[in-house]
Amino acid sequence: MSEAKPPTREPYYIDNESDHGWPLDQCARGLLSTLWGFVYSPRDFKGSANGHTWLAHHDENNARIAFTSDKGDGQVQLSTHESHWVRIEVFVSGALIFRAWADEPYEEKEFWPDGADGIVPPDGDPPGRISKRGSWLQIRCANFPGVRPDAYGYWNIELADLDVIVVNTPE
Repeated sequence: MSEAKPPTREPYYIDNESDHGWPLDQCARGLLSTLWGFVYSPRDFKGSANGHTWLAHHDENNARIAFTSDKGDGQVQLSTHESHWVRIEVFVSGALIFRAWADEPYEEKEFWPDGADGIVPPDGDPPGRISKRGSWLQIRCANFPGVRPDAYGYWNIELADLDVIVVNTPE
């Protein structure tokens, strides 16, 4: 896989652009915490892959989410980057499948492949999205060649236990 290269624009964070005015590094750490918080308690997922995920490790600038699935077992490495993007690397059976860069311009989290311009088309969606509460994830596979698409060119998962409320509990 190519060298890790964040999108060419500065990341957007709702808490930086709103009346909060938080610094970008704090926003990136906040997004990292939100992402690992979705699986603070182990969760089952279904969709393009079916399995189980849990938080294996976290600190202020890094997290590792482990998973087992019918498509292979692996981990998601999350880390803040000097560019203030959150780097996401997905490994299955030890192989890096794809890398993405996340920000949080609104309630949904958006993610982009290496070196993308990070600009959402006026009539479209970003190449990767995670719902406000982490209940679903969608990837447009044309932007992430390592991901196998469904019949419509996407890869989707949702939490199987949607009636469970996830609480981001600080340790």
